Amino acid sequence: MNQTKKYYTQNTHHKTNLFSQIFTDFKGALWAFFHTEGFWKYICVAFFLYLLGITAIIRADVYYIDDWGRSAIGYKEWDNFSRYISYFLSTFMHMDSVLSDIAPLTQFVAIGFLSFASVIVVWSIREVLWKNETSIWEEKEVPHKKRLTILGIIASLPIGLSPYFLEELSFRFDSPYMALSVLFSVIPFIFIHHVRAYIPVSILCSLGMCMTYQASSGIEIILVLFFGFLMLNQTNAGLKKTLIFMGVSMINYIIALSIFKFIIMHPFAHAQAGTATLTPSNFIEGFLENLETYLDYLWNDFGWSGIKISFIALIIFFILSAIYQGKNNKILSLTLSLLVIIFGISFSYGTYLLLQEPLTRPRAFIGIGIFTAIIAIYIVSSWRGWAYKQEDQQQTNSEKLVSRNLTQRIFFVASGVIVGMLSWSLIVFANMYGNALAKQKEYQNFRITILLSDLANAIPKQVSYDDYLFRVKGWVTASPVLENSSKSNRIMKRLALITDGKYWIRMVMKHYGWGEIPEEQWIELPDSEDPEKIAKNQKCIPETAGKLIKRVNNIYHKIEVYPHCAIITFKGEEKYTHKEIEEEEALQPLIPY
Repeated sequence: MNQTKKYYTQNTHHKTNLFSQIFTDFKGALWAFFHTEGFWKYICVAFFLYLLGITAIIRADVYYIDDWGRSAIGYKEWDNFSRYISYFLSTFMHMDSVLSDIAPLTQFVAIGFLSFASVIVVWSIREVLWKNETSIWEEKEVPHKKRLTILGIIASLPIGLSPYFLEELSFRFDSPYMALSVLFSVIPFIFIHHVRAYIPVSILCSLGMCMTYQASSGIEIILVLFFGFLMLNQTNAGLKKTLIFMGVSMINYIIALSIFKFIIMHPFAHAQAGTATLTPSNFIEGFLENLETYLDYLWNDFGWSGIKISFIALIIFFILSAIYQGKNNKILSLTLSLLVIIFGISFSYGTYLLLQEPLTRPRAFIGIGIFTAIIAIYIVSSWRGWAYKQEDQQQTNSEKLVSRNLTQRIFFVASGVIVGMLSWSLIVFANMYGNALAKQKEYQNFRITILLSDLANAIPKQVSYDDYLFRVKGWVTASPVLENSSKSNRIMKRLALITDGKYWIRMVMKHYGWGEIPEEQWIELPDSEDPEKIAKNQKCIPETAGKLIKRVNNIYHKIEVYPHCAIITFKGEEKYTHKEIEEEEALQPLIPY
C-alpha cells in the first residue's frame, strides 16, 4: 500500500513538474516575444500597410460570393466544412447567432490577425538568424532591438497581400477566420527554442487551423522546411538537432491532422471541392495531377508584370544569399536552397495535394504567399550571416550600413530594392483589384437589374415558385475594366467573379427582394448541361416544355418563358482566362513548324 502511494506521489510530482516546465518555457518565450523593442510599433506599421493594400477592396463595398447569402439570410454553415472555431467565433464577432453585415469591421479584424502573423514570422526568422554563434540552440536570450525592422515588416506583406489571399480579404463575413487560420499556423514558431512548449502549442495550433480554414494547411509545412534549412545552413544547431526539429514538427502535424480527420471532421463535398482523399490505387497519379494543376495556375495566373518579375528576382537573390552566407560549402548551400524552392513552392498547397477534388479557387493558394514572405524576409536579414563568417561582433550588432564592405552594401541595398518592388507590386495589384471589383459590381448590378426587370414583366403573375423552375445558362461576363486588368494578370478574372455559379443567382434575386425561390431550382441543371440530368426536368426542355409564352431577346440576355419554366441565357464572351490558355495549348501540336 505504501509503495503504491509512493509511486502515485512520484508519478504525480513528475507530471506536475513537466507541466510546470512547459508553462515556464511557454511564459518565457512569450515574454521574449512581446518584450521585443518596438513590438507594438511594428504591429501598427504592419496594420497600416495591410490597410493601405485593401483600401480599394473596402471602398468597393462588394458582396463577395457567400456574402450574398449570409447578408440576406444570416446563415453560418461553416460547420459543414468542420470549421467549428469559425462557426462559434462568428457569434461573438456579430454578437448574434444570426449574422448581419458589419463590414468593414470584419476586414479590420482580419488584417489585425495578419499583422500579428507578419510580426511573428519576421521575429522568428530573425530569432534564428541573429542567434549568437557560440550560444546553445535552446538557450533563452534577452530580446534584441533588431529582431524587428521596418524592412522586415515590408518583406512580410506577401503573407496577407498575396494576390491569392486577396480573395480571403474580399469576404465580408469569412475574412477574420481565414486570417486567423494563418495566425494559428505561425504561432508555434514563437517557441522554436523551447521544445517542451513547442510540441503542445504546435498540435493545438494545427487543430485550430483545421477548424478555421484548411487552405492554410501548407503554411506549417513550408515554415518547418525553411527553419530546417536555416538551422542546417547557417546556425550551430547541426544536422542532428535539425532532423529532430523537423521530425518532431512532422509528428506534431500528423497527430493534429489525424485527430481532426478521424475525430472532429465530418465528410463533406460540393461542386467545387470535397474532403475525400486520394485512394492508394491512384495516389501517385492523383498527387502529381494535383501538383501539376497547382503549378499551372501559379505560373499562368500572372503575365510578365511586376509581381512575377519581382518574385523571380527574389528567388535568385535567395539562392545567392544562401550560398554566400552559408556555413557549409557552396555546393551544399546551393543544393539546400534549390530544395527549399522546389519543395517550398510545391508543398505550399498543403493537404489539398492529397484530395480527390482539391479547391482551385485563388483562396486555396494561401501557402505561396507565406513562402514568398519568408524568402523576402530572409534576404533582407542575410547581412548578419556575413558578420558571422567574419567573426566580427561589432559589425554584427551595428545598424550602420557603412560598416559593411562594398559587396555587402551592394547586395543589401539590391535586396531591399527587390523586396520593396515586390511589396509595392502587391499593394498596386491589391488596389487595382479593388477598383476592378467595384466596376464589376457596378456592371453585374446593371445586368441583374435589366434581368429582373425583364423577368418581372415576362413571367405570368399567377406563377407559384414552388412549382416553377429557372434554367440558367452562362453568367454575367467581365466588365471592360476587368477585361483590361486581366490582360497581364489572368488571376484578376478569377478573383473578381463576385458570384461563381448558378446557386448565387438565387441569392442575388433574393437579395433584391424577388421572393422565396427554392434553392433546388438553381442546382437542378448544372453548368455542364448534362443531358441525363436535364432529362429529369422535362418541363424545362424547349421540346417538351409546352407553349412558348413569351420571349425576351436583347444584347445582354435571352429569356424564354414556358408554363412551368423560364430559361435564362446570358450573353457575352470572355477573354484572358485560363480556359483560353488551355485552348491555346490544345492547338499547339497542330501548329506546323
